[in-house]
Amino acid sequence: MTQHIDRRLFLQASGATAVGASLFALAACAPNGGNTANGASRVRAAWWGGDVRHAKFNSIYDLFEAQNDGVTVEREFADWSAYWERLPTQFAGGNAPDVFHVTERQISDYASRGQAADLEALADEGLIDLSYFSQLSLDAGRYNGTLVMLLVGATIPTTMYNETVFQNVGVTTPTNAWTWNDLYAASEQFQSAGIVGSTYQAISTPLFDTFLVQSGKSLFAPDASPELNFQAADAEEWFTLWKDFQDAGLCQSAESASEEQGAPFEDTIFARSEAAMHVQNSNQLVTFQTAIGEENQLRLSAFPQMGDQPASLVIGSYVCVNENSSVKEDAARVVDFFVNDPSANEVFGLELGTPGNSNWAEAVTGDLPDVDRRVLDFAEAVESQSVFATARPAGSARGETLLTELGLAVGFGQLTPAEAGVRLVDDLSTAITQASQ
Repeated sequence: MTQHIDRRLFLQASGATAVGASLFALAACAPNGGNTANGASRVRAAWWGGDVRHAKFNSIYDLFEAQNDGVTVEREFADWSAYWERLPTQFAGGNAPDVFHVTERQISDYASRGQAADLEALADEGLIDLSYFSQLSLDAGRYNGTLVMLLVGATIPTTMYNETVFQNVGVTTPTNAWTWNDLYAASEQFQSAGIVGSTYQAISTPLFDTFLVQSGKSLFAPDASPELNFQAADAEEWFTLWKDFQDAGLCQSAESASEEQGAPFEDTIFARSEAAMHVQNSNQLVTFQTAIGEENQLRLSAFPQMGDQPASLVIGSYVCVNENSSVKEDAARVVDFFVNDPSANEVFGLELGTPGNSNWAEAVTGDLPDVDRRVLDFAEAVESQSVFATARPAGSARGETLLTELGLAVGFGQLTPAEAGVRLVDDLSTAITQASQ
């Protein structure tokens, strides 16, 4: 499941994260790319995100077109949910983009069907320069030994806390070595001040995976085979922790968490400073700080240690080339520009977390705003306990919705933690087994 990383490698080789905006497409879709009437190459590129990210992608592709006569990059983008509804349908219909973005959670759905190109083979043809990527980051992008995705940015599910609220209430701020008991004690202090300690996170798959990693386990087998790497008892323990936390009135209620599903950040209790802590991907600090305003300073610390060993899970955002693209060479050149060109790197910055290669890191770390520096400083601070998530098996996406469903059911009292643990194992096992057949 995991690969330990150190500070140098993390900064050189370290998202997924979803922000609003509905589905858009800036160009008509032609199956697997193709050529325009005048013989120019047309490369379709697709990604997820919100307006800020869309603007950055568009600026980068404008730069690419300016430097590559005869190649047009057609852009397709959507918010997180719409993107993952659209992409599988496009592949099934033979109308998929030439360049597409994924995380380790979805890559098996495409690599297992031979739909993601071998990037080392493209590098051997001189189309993509991999020299700036560490071996660790390249290994994180492998499926069954083949390099099928390049790391664009790495992020860590982390405790995002409102330092201003902590100071106002007089609660000691978290450290990267704090424990679940420390979180519980701090939340008791907040309760006395009429503030919720934390948002309800029994529904978070990355956090449950972090919890498992701290005990030497993981959601799925490390080789992306269709097997789980935890037992129902592990899930029961997880659900029990959050159920007890909620029942004591120390965290957000399941009802409130359910109402906030899909809501804009501004409409959450954390944004309103009614909760002191919220678990979110570390790269989202910039977005959250901008939304909440400078009167409330947000900081990062590791997710509380709940297992036998310190561990912070590193999850990534990656870019792939469609194996069946009719313009695969030009698609590879687009990817190479995106991950290696300094001007592109400066535009994209830390949008998806710590950059995937050393050239990129050098391009963005010279003159960072304070809030971006906090993201990199946090990555350095948890270097010794950071581990990369590996590719999940096909069908694993069911885990995202399943944990949300079960976590809310436990919070509402509709299922006991034990019942939810059994359901999680049974239903998730069925999903990945069926997807592999």
